[in-house]
Amino acid sequence: MTCSVLARGMVLLGAMLLMGCDQGLFEGRPLDTETAEPAAAGLDPGRLKRLDDYIAGQVESGQIAGAQVMLARHDLVVHNEVFGFRDLHEETPVTHDTLWRIYSMTKPVTSVAAMMLHEEGQFELDDPLADFLPEYREMMVWNDGNPVPAENPITIRQLFTHSAGFSYGFTEEGVDALYREAELFASEDLAAFSERLAAQPLLFEPGSRWHYGVATDVLGRLVEVISGQSLDRFLGERLFDPLGMVDTFFEVPEDKRDRFGAHYRLNRESGALELVPDGSLAGIRWQNVQLLSGGGGLVSTADDYMRFARMLLNGGAMEGVRILSPKTVAWMARNHLPADLESAHGVYGQGDSIGFGLGFAVVDDAAHWSGRVAAEGEYWWGGAAGTLFWADPEYEVIGILMLQRFDAQPIRQTVRTLVNAAIE
Repeated sequence: MTCSVLARGMVLLGAMLLMGCDQGLFEGRPLDTETAEPAAAGLDPGRLKRLDDYIAGQVESGQIAGAQVMLARHDLVVHNEVFGFRDLHEETPVTHDTLWRIYSMTKPVTSVAAMMLHEEGQFELDDPLADFLPEYREMMVWNDGNPVPAENPITIRQLFTHSAGFSYGFTEEGVDALYREAELFASEDLAAFSERLAAQPLLFEPGSRWHYGVATDVLGRLVEVISGQSLDRFLGERLFDPLGMVDTFFEVPEDKRDRFGAHYRLNRESGALELVPDGSLAGIRWQNVQLLSGGGGLVSTADDYMRFARMLLNGGAMEGVRILSPKTVAWMARNHLPADLESAHGVYGQGDSIGFGLGFAVVDDAAHWSGRVAAEGEYWWGGAAGTLFWADPEYEVIGILMLQRFDAQPIRQTVRTLVNAAIE
């Protein structure tokens, strides 16, 4: 037996003794009911207090209404703390079962669903998208206001890596303006969304750039066409039910809406939090849902997303349920951007330090990632309302941050720094 295997076995045994368990640590129960002691998994409790103090300070200073932080190491949940209010007006506190809008943290989920179909031999990554969605067969490319025919077809790999040429409609100019005019997110379903999108020109030649956009929504439509099921049904039957993700959905059930957190933005002039009405971002709604946005439509809990993240870090399986093979997960967590594309454009301007895998960002060069502490191979993604997950295969750490405030990137980064500092 190697030293590393022996050490891990001692960690698991120690945690079981600390919790008084004589069975599998997470067998058949929600993760938020018990946690192991941080020291049992090699996290410094004193340094984790810095994390709690920081989040509590953000609540007290009015930067956020509330938050939840959940951490796991060596497949042990060792930290699960809640702070502040899920609704400031009602003064309703955040609880461990609070429901959060995870926005773009939906993308890794949809990507996993698509890779399940890939493992069945339903498609290859470099297959033309038009082989499955014929509306994308004759695409045009925006060329300073003069659309010209695309030289290359969109491939399925480019959907995963945001290099197909799609945008998001965030600005008022060019292709984004056309997206707004087409009212993409007002489409009655993913089929209509895909048809409207295919009628718009691409922002650039497929495969020539990285640009964040609606590609994962198209991937969600691909899942529907190949599986013959709606995206919500496929995710429910093939992913959520097997993993025990009982609180993840596109539409918040009526009997669970009292657990749904309010959504805020920071008024830059007054410095105060103000409520963001449901449905105000790109038309996404949380009840009476028609469009199943595979790129940003899910609501979830920290507990549920931890189950999903544990599955990934465990090589595609959790509690005896296998979703993907270990080789597939390792492949997803590698940079799939071509070297010339990556060096010229990078992911969010990070250059060569950050690449993009099949559904999430990947740390390629930790030493040059904007001065941030990270490990090679770490992968992550966040949501527009401040949510974040990351998985660190080298140190076997998973972090889940849940809050509901637009433009919370500095908070997210500080949380990662404080967690990294607690690793022993």
